[in-house]
Amino acid sequence: MGLFLRNIFLSFTLARLSHGQNCPLLGPAYPAVTDPVSSPALNAAKAAFDEALAQALSSGQLDNSTTSFSIQVFSPQAEEPIYEYYHTPTVSTNSSRSARPAQVGPGTLYRIGSISKLVTVYTILSSLSDRYWDEPVTKYVPEPEAAGRGPAGNAIDHVQWSEVTLGALASQMSGIGRDYSFGDVSAMFPSGLPGLPTLDESEIVQCGTAAAGVRACTREESMAMMLERWPVLPAYHSPIYSNMAFQILAYAVENITGQNFASLVEDELLKPLGLTRTFLSTPANDSDAVVVDGWTEDLGDEAPAGAYIQSVADLSEIGRSILNSSLVSAQATRKWLKPISHTSSPLVSVGRPWEILRLRVPVERSSNTTRTVDVYSKNGGIGQYLSLLGLSPDHNIGISLLVAGPSAGSVYSALQTLVTTTWLVAGEHAAREQARVNFAGNYTLPDNSSAEITLLPDEPGMFLASLLSNGTNMFEAVGGVVGGELGAEFGAWLYPTTLTDGNRTAFRAVYGALGQPADELCASWGAVDGLRYGGHPADLFVFEVGEDGRATALEVPILKKTLRRRD
Repeated sequence: MGLFLRNIFLSFTLARLSHGQNCPLLGPAYPAVTDPVSSPALNAAKAAFDEALAQALSSGQLDNSTTSFSIQVFSPQAEEPIYEYYHTPTVSTNSSRSARPAQVGPGTLYRIGSISKLVTVYTILSSLSDRYWDEPVTKYVPEPEAAGRGPAGNAIDHVQWSEVTLGALASQMSGIGRDYSFGDVSAMFPSGLPGLPTLDESEIVQCGTAAAGVRACTREESMAMMLERWPVLPAYHSPIYSNMAFQILAYAVENITGQNFASLVEDELLKPLGLTRTFLSTPANDSDAVVVDGWTEDLGDEAPAGAYIQSVADLSEIGRSILNSSLVSAQATRKWLKPISHTSSPLVSVGRPWEILRLRVPVERSSNTTRTVDVYSKNGGIGQYLSLLGLSPDHNIGISLLVAGPSAGSVYSALQTLVTTTWLVAGEHAAREQARVNFAGNYTLPDNSSAEITLLPDEPGMFLASLLSNGTNMFEAVGGVVGGELGAEFGAWLYPTTLTDGNRTAFRAVYGALGQPADELCASWGAVDGLRYGGHPADLFVFEVGEDGRATALEVPILKKTLRRRD
């Protein structure tokens, strides 16, 4: 064998051995659960979650007297929620602005706060796709250039608006400030504060939000204040949370489409998804609503950043639609469900406008071995309302959580942790148990060719334990080619690519040896498709599945063979 080819084999094999066995590719460890309603793991999670909720309510960990909450766990594979729970407080608060329905249910309305940003971005993707993300905002919003803020200039005192793109606004990468009015206490202390200089009347905030005790701003007023704000960072330097970014983004989209943004949301999102319990401003006299502090707050043109009102059922329908790619293409969804930037935390990244949590999920019950799962979430908060939409593309499940009341903060914190840990773990175990039934087993041909697929304790993915072709042990053959011994514990972990063709579904393998320590760098992605024979990849395996989802055969392209599953 030539030196070059020998080095390819060596680098391929030794790289895999050096990574150890627990080095999966990013993405799902198993195919998504196709029948979540009948999954034993998910049904066990329902019982466990009900028990945990009952204990938390009875112990006082969750305020059961004045705070409402609604929970749904959903999947695009099921029309009804996998799980749902609605809590109606036992008493009303003393506030004259408070009210609640006789029974909180799936249609009960809450304010969703900054989840409105997700509604805004989804509307843009469904109507315009992502083709405008790299366009400068100055192309569609005239005020910066009209005020002389278009070209680059004093970068410390003025935002360089020509560098701010629509995509930067949507991903919290614009570098502009959080708000133009909210957070400015001058309206509450017009006479000044001790130690601070006296303000001119023109410097005192006259409009913004009800929380500041002032009316909503007109476009002219809000844009004037935005253009006077100091920049925080250059665009695309680091994530900086901004509410006003989404108001500017909506102005740009109105210019592009020639349509009022609220009407665009109605036409492109609410009507196609049948969302009858979603409102872009406070509905009048709706009896099925949790009304607490913040219900009537008017954000004016900043509504696309945080003003929307929704039921948990409608919120789940949005999540189900995203996972199912019902309004945008599957390719566009995959692109959307990817990070734009890291944060300073290794556990959190950001997208448009996702807050992406990187969680370690046990690979099976009571296992100390975990793998990284990315949860694409958006949180919201306004007044006494807190909200969460979380999507796990790996498991094809989502979580909707709406909380409202005086104790919303503590209730939300406890429920967020409980919901995430319970249902992500259950999703992983449900997919694993389905993979065992649908794919594990022996695949053979009469010419003494065979493959054994199994699932190993405390290991993610399915494991190719042996591969024979015409009686030749292919793992030993590779060891002979590279001049070494791979040993009996050598094999391959199979991970779904989600590439399908009719009844065929493709997996890629990560080769390695059992008992090797995991590598924190986990560079298995760098060796995918690294070894081929006559153009046929050594790490491609394609299952043929029946209508019931169970594999009937295993194609091994490098062997030019299709092995039949033996019951």
